[in-house]
Amino acid sequence: MKCNSGWLRMSARSAALTAMVLAGCTTSGDATAAAAQMATTAQTLSSYYKALQTTFEETDELYQLNEQLYAKPYTAENRQQMKSNEAELATRVKLASDVSALSQSFGQLTGSAAPADAASAASQVESDVDKLTSVKASATEQNALKAAVQALGSAIRQHKEREAAKAMESAAQSLSDLFAKETDVWNSTEEVYSQIAANLAGNLVDANVTDNSAVLDVALTPFGLVRSSSLGDINAKLAPVAKMQITTKQAAMDASYASATNSMANALKEMAQRIQTVANDKAMTFRTAPLTLTNVQQWTTQVTTLATGTAPPSATTGASTKTSSGKEQ
Repeated sequence: MKCNSGWLRMSARSAALTAMVLAGCTTSGDATAAAAQMATTAQTLSSYYKALQTTFEETDELYQLNEQLYAKPYTAENRQQMKSNEAELATRVKLASDVSALSQSFGQLTGSAAPADAASAASQVESDVDKLTSVKASATEQNALKAAVQALGSAIRQHKEREAAKAMESAAQSLSDLFAKETDVWNSTEEVYSQIAANLAGNLVDANVTDNSAVLDVALTPFGLVRSSSLGDINAKLAPVAKMQITTKQAAMDASYASATNSMANALKEMAQRIQTVANDKAMTFRTAPLTLTNVQQWTTQVTTLATGTAPPSATTGASTKTSSGKEQ
């Protein structure tokens, strides 16, 4: 099938995967959809890493509180390790964000002018990958991603559309593989945070320095009643209920994180498959980003809300549109 010549003149800030569709054109709709999906998925991945970084920052604060209140040692070595982990996640926040930018700036790969924006974006991602090397567990996946991005940048500069398409396909798969390989490295992060937070909260309840009356809201709120500021000995009687609530919410936090991590992994795998479909000149059924991203976005919002009391702007999965077959996705 020949490409629509008008499609080839799209704005340099439009379809992220223009190069991929040029390699084996299906429809401009497939190119545009794949572009938006890749950009949204990568930006959600950036938000996921940012939420993990926030978790590390709060864990650091919890360790400091434990040291001050209960003389639990927080050594200089452990502090430095915590800061190093935060830096690792900051690197991944930027990598994923730059992959999103690359997806948005592929631009036009034909004509006499060099696609400077896309080539520059590819170079930035390549630089980001170079900074991941301290996590040895994913060395193979890092090298694969770097090779794909290098090939992508080279193909863009040389106007080699087919090579660019294959490189983009490889980059998407490598990003998915990198996330999967590093899951075990980061998995303990949230669990350590929730455990330390729950233990400290329980200790503070035992020390009778907490207002436990919030547990009464389940009975008062339906009737428009509010808690009294004077609780007397009721606060101490509510301590067991408060500690039960800590345990319940800790389990919910762990489950929410595990679900978000699984959803992020599935979204990356799905995007890699979709990009492969378009690169192989096949029609792509879906017109929105993977639905599992919504679950990830909910978790990142939850983390930010708990940390700051405000919710961050999140990437959107886009409105449903109809495919060529008329089915809504």
